[in-house]
Amino acid sequence: MTEKKEYALSPGVKFHLVKKIESHKVIGLGEMQLFPHEEKYLEFHNVSGVILFERNVESLTQVGDLIGSVTERLAKNSLPPLIMADHEGDAVSELRKLIGVPPSPAAIAVSRDEGLAREVARETGREMRKLGVNVVLAPVADCVFEPSSQVTGLRTFGRDPVHVAEYIHETVLGYKDAGIICCAKHFPGHGSTAGDSHEILPVVRKTREELARTDLLPFVAAAKAGVEMVMITHVAFPLETDIEMPASYDRRLIDGLLRDELGFGGVVITDSLDMAASRAYGKAQFGGIAGGTERPLLAGADLLLYTEPIPSEMRMERSGEKMASLKVMEMIIHTLERIIDKDRIDQKVEEAAAENEGLRAILEILDKSEQRVTSLRKQIKQAEVPREPSKDKVIRLEDYASTPSIYKKVAERSIVLERDPAGFVPVMPNAKCLLMPVVHFAGQSLKPQNIGEFLTVLRRHFSSWDRTSLIVDFMPDVYGRMQPRSFREEARRVRAIKKGKGEVDIELAPAKEEGFVVPERVTLIPIVSARGVPPEDYLARFQEFLETHLPPLVVFTGWPLLEGLPESVGCLLTFGASREVASAAARVLKGELEPLRSLPEWF
Repeated sequence: MTEKKEYALSPGVKFHLVKKIESHKVIGLGEMQLFPHEEKYLEFHNVSGVILFERNVESLTQVGDLIGSVTERLAKNSLPPLIMADHEGDAVSELRKLIGVPPSPAAIAVSRDEGLAREVARETGREMRKLGVNVVLAPVADCVFEPSSQVTGLRTFGRDPVHVAEYIHETVLGYKDAGIICCAKHFPGHGSTAGDSHEILPVVRKTREELARTDLLPFVAAAKAGVEMVMITHVAFPLETDIEMPASYDRRLIDGLLRDELGFGGVVITDSLDMAASRAYGKAQFGGIAGGTERPLLAGADLLLYTEPIPSEMRMERSGEKMASLKVMEMIIHTLERIIDKDRIDQKVEEAAAENEGLRAILEILDKSEQRVTSLRKQIKQAEVPREPSKDKVIRLEDYASTPSIYKKVAERSIVLERDPAGFVPVMPNAKCLLMPVVHFAGQSLKPQNIGEFLTVLRRHFSSWDRTSLIVDFMPDVYGRMQPRSFREEARRVRAIKKGKGEVDIELAPAKEEGFVVPERVTLIPIVSARGVPPEDYLARFQEFLETHLPPLVVFTGWPLLEGLPESVGCLLTFGASREVASAAARVLKGELEPLRSLPEWF
């Protein structure tokens, strides 16, 4: 029996592993330009890319400069960095300021035209490339098996896996037509749970056979269409065991199910590792400041996604009092440069690997993963638009990013007048209506629809119409009549708290929720935005409100809440809240545009 060798990794080997792991990261940025500590981080760690959010986007020039700064620091070995963005459509459209809001997948599905899916993806991808963005984190390949889910809803093509798979296939082809890398998400499926992995660790207890018949079909279609990336969810799938870990940490699902069984050979990226499901699990299992968020690499993931900006400073407190503050990047670089003999790193790694089987296995996993990422980065096509104006000073508008016209076409073909028992549509020219925006979102992790913009566009078409403040709930008044509760955004106030030595923390006080009485002799039109079906108690209050006030029409911009509504109330379904959708809805209300009269049976 041979004696087991004990081998302690030297600082040089640890440095090598840290550098390799860091190169598998995609990180979020804080603002519209790089901060000094972000510049240092990018230069020192050479991550694979960055993800852009609305906070990073202001103008064409500014985005070009930001991407140029990132590329300058990350273009190692002539490989362009991955510049990603969540730009799925409707509420999840991070580049909306520059290239508009794509239609929601639900709207495309309702149009009953798979060709529109490809056309929307192609035009969206082209506009993203004009900005310098080369990866779109879409399409969402989940199905709506749980209507109360706050994660899926309009982000998906519906509840039927076969039809969803057809639309996913066309969407992937559209992005490939545009020359942009796309990513099917959230493998192996986020549609069977009401839980939000941004906030908790949801658990789905399906067997492999059940997954194969349902959730996996759209991902198989995406792979057949040539999707380059797949995003792994933080939902747990025990698969008839007692193992409850996020799929992003589960080797059975990434290397086993996705790679071995489905044959996917592309790049696997995690969902944001800043989400609660990942953070809580990593912290509980592995501890430490990072909380083990590098562990998905060992499960078969290739890229680690971090969406929160890198902190410039770590602040330590005791009993609320500041003890110390460390400049993060300066501390890391200074420490490592003191303990590392850079000239001997490769030699030290070889020596360590020869003695340590576990290290050899880790290095092999990282090397294979690096090959996949390198292959992906080699596929990146450069932006079509030159950064500098042409010498002849002729400006061609088609060269610059803008909102594709296909968005209007989809909006006009996906408005559904589910029912109109009062014959309210088309609206009488002299009708004076009161628009009442109703918003229900169970969590704060995902952005809401821009319901304010929807109302503004609608009122441009109907100048005599007014609107209420935002409604968040309903409760009975002193007479027992169900009335709305309004959310007064203007009531937000800033409260300063002195902490000693002149230091001040700024805290936003909660917005004020107030009662609201619906005026008499007014035609009320609720505009309802919900990600999914609300809890039963909220739904009951909403239905009682409708029964009390009997509006002639309810407009649903989000997930349709049709069950239990009074038969006398009409329902207009828009499946989005963008400007194009609002204009199409206005045209339907005016009688200028013929709406659809029913939803697809499979939706």
